[in-house]
Amino acid sequence: MRSQLLRVASRCLWARKIVSPARRHLSCGSLPLEELFARGGPLRTFLERQAGSEAQLQVRGSELLATAKLLSEKERELQETEHLLHDENEDLRKLAENEISSCQKEITQLKHKIILLLIPSEETDENDLILEVTAGVGGQEAMLFTSEMFDMYQQYAAFKRWHFETLEYFPSEIGGLRHASASIGGLETYKHMKFEGGVHRVQRVPKTEKQGRIHTSTMTVAILPQPTEINLVINPKDLRIDTKRASGAGGQHVNTTDSAVRIIHLPTESLDATLQSQEDGRI
Repeated sequence: MRSQLLRVASRCLWARKIVSPARRHLSCGSLPLEELFARGGPLRTFLERQAGSEAQLQVRGSELLATAKLLSEKERELQETEHLLHDENEDLRKLAENEISSCQKEITQLKHKIILLLIPSEETDENDLILEVTAGVGGQEAMLFTSEMFDMYQQYAAFKRWHFETLEYFPSEIGGLRHASASIGGLETYKHMKFEGGVHRVQRVPKTEKQGRIHTSTMTVAILPQPTEINLVINPKDLRIDTKRASGAGGQHVNTTDSAVRIIHLPTESLDATLQSQEDGRI
């Protein structure tokens, strides 16, 4: 019951913009990674300007400073190793080739890490989250894809040792998934998952295809941060309370007992609760 209430609260707060959707990942689509860090590139220029003032980099975090220094060291190491490719010793050249391949992988990882460190943090990064998956275009194949995605997120949560609780699960006839939602809790769950939201696409030959044709199917993922604390202040003047009574032949309390109560929040008209009572006092 508590998990269902958290799910409803998260969706309502997100819909009313009290909790903002995650800012999109720093896009590198306009410029490839190598161009961003090339001489004269935007990130390279930024790091070079900050190199003479460690205090400014410290403001952005010691991890960024350490990563930028390590990147410079690895790039110098790569340049020095490349000179060994022209050595007369064949064994030394082979060692240099292996070392260059290893250095290039580390440099690429460090560049990606710098980009991630430059993304500003959000207040909700430490929050737990509500995950929702819904099948899109593609019929049964889209539902199979949705089931695979949901299983993937569940296994990822187990790998990260997060708490994973399924709230809703609506399977299809052949083992797919129409819609599902889950509550995920743990260390920085929203920070790691917030960019998963959106439309996901798969192109493959589905199990339901008999002629070997490739189909395109989609599914959507919603990532909603769970509010850690909600302070609601409702002014009684903003509420309209309507009561109703039964009419007609009946017992002695039929015209004197309120059998239904409806409460409406006037500013938003979004809160509409109806309580039905019976003669035995149950609600």
